[in-house]
Amino acid sequence: MATWNGGTFKLGQGEVINDNFSGVAANALDADKVQPYIIKGTALGFAIGATPTTREEIVHVVTVAGTIRGFHALLNDTGTATGITFDLKKNGTTCLAAPVSITHGDLDRATVNGTLSMTTLAAGDVLSIAMIVTTATGAQGPFAWVNLEENNAGT
Repeated sequence: MATWNGGTFKLGQGEVINDNFSGVAANALDADKVQPYIIKGTALGFAIGATPTTREEIVHVVTVAGTIRGFHALLNDTGTATGITFDLKKNGTTCLAAPVSITHGDLDRATVNGTLSMTTLAAGDVLSIAMIVTTATGAQGPFAWVNLEENNAGT
C-alpha cells in the first residue's frame, strides 16, 4: 500500500513490478530497468594499523557508460605529522579539481570529500585510486572510495 506522509511518498513492498514499466508484463523488475549505484573502495593494501606509503591501485573497470557521483578518503589515525593526498584517476588522468588532502590536523576516521572535475564514464574506462605520502608519522589505516552509477545494467 502506498502512503503519503509530510511530503514523503512511499510505495509498499512488491508494488513496483515490470508491469509498471512500459510494455513489460512480468512479476519482477528486470535488471535493465535499474541504474546501479556502485561503491568501490580500497585500503590500498594496508591493514587498519599499518603506516601508509605511496601507492596506486585499480579499483574498477567500467562495463557500460556511467557517471562518477563522489570520491572520499579517510585515515583511521591521522598521526602526529601527516601529509597524505588521495587522487581518483580515470585512465591515468585525475578526475578531481585537486587531490584530497589529509593531515594530522584532521580528525581520525573523518571522511574528506573530493571535488569532481570529470564525471563521465565510458565502457572500458579504468578507475584507480592513488595515495601520495609526504609524511606519515603515526598515520594508520588509509581508505578511499568512489561512488558511481553505471547505466543499463542488463547489457
